[in-house]
Amino acid sequence: MKKILSVTLLFISYFIFSQKIKGRIVSDSVSVNQVLVINIKSQEKTYSDFQGQFFIDADLGDEIRFLKDGYERKIITVKNQNDLLIHINKLAIEIEEVEVRKKLSGDLRQDSKLFDENKKKTTLNNDLKVYFKAPSSEELLKPKHGEFVQPVGGGISFGKIDDKWTLTDLIEWIRENFKDDYFISMGLSFSEINSFLYYSLQKFKTAHILKYGYCSDDDIGDLKLHFEEAFKKFKNK
Repeated sequence: MKKILSVTLLFISYFIFSQKIKGRIVSDSVSVNQVLVINIKSQEKTYSDFQGQFFIDADLGDEIRFLKDGYERKIITVKNQNDLLIHINKLAIEIEEVEVRKKLSGDLRQDSKLFDENKKKTTLNNDLKVYFKAPSSEELLKPKHGEFVQPVGGGISFGKIDDKWTLTDLIEWIRENFKDDYFISMGLSFSEINSFLYYSLQKFKTAHILKYGYCSDDDIGDLKLHFEEAFKKFKNK
């Protein structure tokens, strides 16, 4: 009898505390699709559909995060079984300054000054190009655990099978597709982004991404979740 009662109580507790959370995500009253929804405790991930709706398993007290490029991240704690209406805000986008040039005067010495580029911006862009094209260190190029390396000995040796991407390629792809605003909204400064990416990717399984030179939607979701957790350690190191 006691055993039956215990099983019954356990069954009731499961339905009280474990639930399938349903919700809708909007911005300015418009549904937002393809928002990454993450249960931080269980690491379960899902995306909102074209109507902004999502379903995810969660217990009372679980932390749920909502991430989408171009929007501020949203964090909530599950407090009840009611359907959720999640409001997310678009990130403010800085409009590049438009320079109004003066008309040419005919004085070559004076007019040539009108075509000078911003030296700091030019220097930064050139430095970044050199940085990304610089060869990786020998330590970085060492085979990672689990990678195939052609044995050296009898027969023809081809050495390590080349990946389609290097770690530098992956970082360049992340910055191009995630946009710097994503990392700045996390609390990083512009100058910290590359350091953070190299730091955080050391603890992320990049082998299959580098091998095929491709990031799937699941990879992108895993990267965002990983960056959220790595950011705390990066700031405290």
